[in-house]
Amino acid sequence: MMGGGMMGNQRGPPTIDMPVTKDQAAKIAENYLKSNLPGATTEEPDVFYGYYTIHILKDGKIYGMLSVNGYGGQVWYHSWHGQSIQMRAF
Repeated sequence: MMGGGMMGNQRGPPTIDMPVTKDQAAKIAENYLKSNLPGATTEEPDVFYGYYTIHILKDGKIYGMLSVNGYGGQVWYHSWHGQSIQMRAF
């Protein structure tokens, strides 16, 4: 993680509207978890260019992360991150 945010040097919200809203992305993520990780919940989505990233919580702790495409609503689970150890704000 470098500089201005999780995905690099992001400066503010995306400048092009995505058809999938932040609320819709949250609902898509919740539906995905119901089918694939029962008992898990989500935090509020973070907006990036073209997608939303959402932390997955299990037993009140960060368990993982997924993203929702802001144009088509596709979900991809971030399996490559491994176990969350801690969060840091820069």
